[in-house]
Amino acid sequence: MKYLHYLLYPLLLVGALRAERAQPNILFILTDDMGWGDLGCYGSTQIKTPNIDRLASGGVRFTQAYVSANVCAPSRAGILTGRYQERFGFEHNLSIQDHLKPEMVGIPVDEKLISDRLKQLGYRTGAIGKWHVGESVPAFHPLQRGFDFFFGMLGGDHDYFPSKEHNELSWGNEKVKQIRTPYLTDWFTMEAIDFMERESEGVDPWFLYLAYNTPHSPMQAKKSDLEAYAHIESPERRVYCAMQKCLDDNVGKILGYLEDKGQLESTLIIFLNDNGGSVEVSHALNAPFNGTKGTWYEGGIRVPMIWHWPKVLSAGLRYTEPVIVFDIMHSLVAAAGGEVTEEKVQVGGREVVRPKDGVNLVPILLGDAKLEDRSLYWRMSLRGGAIRKGDWKLIMAPHRPPMLFNLANDPSELTNVSMRRPALVKALYREYHDWCEGFERNPMWISSPQWAGYNDALYDRTYELKQPEE
Repeated sequence: MKYLHYLLYPLLLVGALRAERAQPNILFILTDDMGWGDLGCYGSTQIKTPNIDRLASGGVRFTQAYVSANVCAPSRAGILTGRYQERFGFEHNLSIQDHLKPEMVGIPVDEKLISDRLKQLGYRTGAIGKWHVGESVPAFHPLQRGFDFFFGMLGGDHDYFPSKEHNELSWGNEKVKQIRTPYLTDWFTMEAIDFMERESEGVDPWFLYLAYNTPHSPMQAKKSDLEAYAHIESPERRVYCAMQKCLDDNVGKILGYLEDKGQLESTLIIFLNDNGGSVEVSHALNAPFNGTKGTWYEGGIRVPMIWHWPKVLSAGLRYTEPVIVFDIMHSLVAAAGGEVTEEKVQVGGREVVRPKDGVNLVPILLGDAKLEDRSLYWRMSLRGGAIRKGDWKLIMAPHRPPMLFNLANDPSELTNVSMRRPALVKALYREYHDWCEGFERNPMWISSPQWAGYNDALYDRTYELKQPEE
């Protein structure tokens, strides 16, 4: 007992440092192709999501949150950089073609990711799940982009029942050779909890980017989850609902872990989906919004977003102003004690100033500041784009007349009023093209032309605008 205080002192010091540290641990959960209306807290009565609903009731639920693209890879590029991905040429899903230099096909290495910024502020960083923002050269690997740990797949989709012989999973730089658990969503959660457990033993805060590929195709679910939705007639919809159940169960495991460790109140949790639900592939529902993944309708770019940070943010807050994913970067960096500023960088031998594309939402959510008016923009070369200014939204789909909607009285975008407001259409066109002229790079690659035709046909479809009964 004489020397016990020497043994306890390091533990007491660690505890004191943790108590003094103002930086929160940060968990960023990203889902893939989920429908707006496929969570209980966003209106679903068919799919039960009690754990994600718990996040919403205990935090902030955003009703007008936008991603920066209507498909996976460019959306993730915008999320991870906190900038319009069009500025640095990442407008399309990744496309490796013979005429392209491999070092071009990904987020340029001169772009700072959220992991880089948080690492500079003292965070231990981890990425688990779907990467999909570059794998053609080693410099694009997560371990070269500010992450200390990586487990997952570098590409855009994966079989949910991997085997030793058939998987594209990596542990760091090494290919996975053993299957820890049969179903991929469960596996990602196990690795996430292990990461949080390891990093919680140190004095540094941690940041975990947990990018589930659920409920992206292939549509595969566990038998036990399918049984919970056996009453649903459509086999495709049944699988989708089962995958949502599994996702919610896994969010519950994470919340349970944080609660058991006494960290739930102080951990800043962001829950976000990467683009609109895929109606035609996964049978997601974006009701009450028109459209699907791949379109500029609200159903393609408006997504569920929840922030949970009980130590700072009030429970049950519903935030109704338009926000965009770039705000996440600014808010997390500010919460960590830093600031994102305009930066001067060299691009192609010339110096350019990178503008700030987001704002810190925390003081706004606390009522200490007001969100200033701003326009939001979207573009994908050969597939058109959109601009939202106030309640007005102009959609410019290729080979079609412009579509103008007032989202305040027509959130489902059913009444095109462009012919009634030609001056407004012209003004929005002009502002949109002024924005395009500010890009630092042209598109670095363009996806296969077949996708342009596929996306164009999505505007001719009729979409379900009401939620189904149980």
